[in-house]
Amino acid sequence: MITLYARSIETQREDAIVHDPQAVEMIERLDYDFSKYQKGWASQLGVSLRVRAIDNRVKHFIETHPKALNLGAGLCTRFSRVDNGEIRWYDVDFPEVIDLKQKLIAPTDRYRYIARSLFDFAWIDEIQREPQQPLLIILEGVAPYLTEAEVKSLLQAIRNRCTPATVIFDVLNQKSARNSKRHDTVSKTNAEFKWGIDRAQDIENWGIGMQLQAEEFYLNEFVNYPERLPLWARYIRSLLAQLFANSGRVLQVQMLS
Repeated sequence: MITLYARSIETQREDAIVHDPQAVEMIERLDYDFSKYQKGWASQLGVSLRVRAIDNRVKHFIETHPKALNLGAGLCTRFSRVDNGEIRWYDVDFPEVIDLKQKLIAPTDRYRYIARSLFDFAWIDEIQREPQQPLLIILEGVAPYLTEAEVKSLLQAIRNRCTPATVIFDVLNQKSARNSKRHDTVSKTNAEFKWGIDRAQDIENWGIGMQLQAEEFYLNEFVNYPERLPLWARYIRSLLAQLFANSGRVLQVQMLS
């Protein structure tokens, strides 16, 4: 709900970073109190920057590879933003989440839902895929809410059963992961962060068999949008840049054969 709200608000700005009319429509149809997120300016901007970063990476991948999986999809609308007319897309999430989403967005031949927990790895068997067909797997806003052991387990399953695969996911540093109660929107829910990592390169030492291809520090772009910041924050833009320097990042990893 936090990310859906952020995309909806962003879309209605004249200087929108991302355009997601589907998110606006969904907000209007949902019976949910979004007002508790209205003061979360940092989350709203941060989510928008993250969405753009991931969207760009997805678009680049599907220029040559026509299959993607969105794990822990929630009310994500990425398919509508990146669809090139050929991509085959799967959203995977808990049955109750998929049930809600189907009422808002109908599946199609190229856009399908899989109603399973991420850790019920039977979802892998439901993917229609040619042998050795490259696969893109996206986990947006998922990994920080898992334990390190759960992240490793999920990536291990992907490595063992989905290779060749590229995985795009976002991470927090350890300090940010310890501060759920101070977060401007997550603190308004019962959710909490459980995992953070300071050096992205450390995942290569997990013994899973994956290579870090890219690390994008999307929160560093806060300083490029001074008009979005509260007055007090505009005067300490350089300090904010330092505070956010290693906080939220998008990682892209390649699973090795």
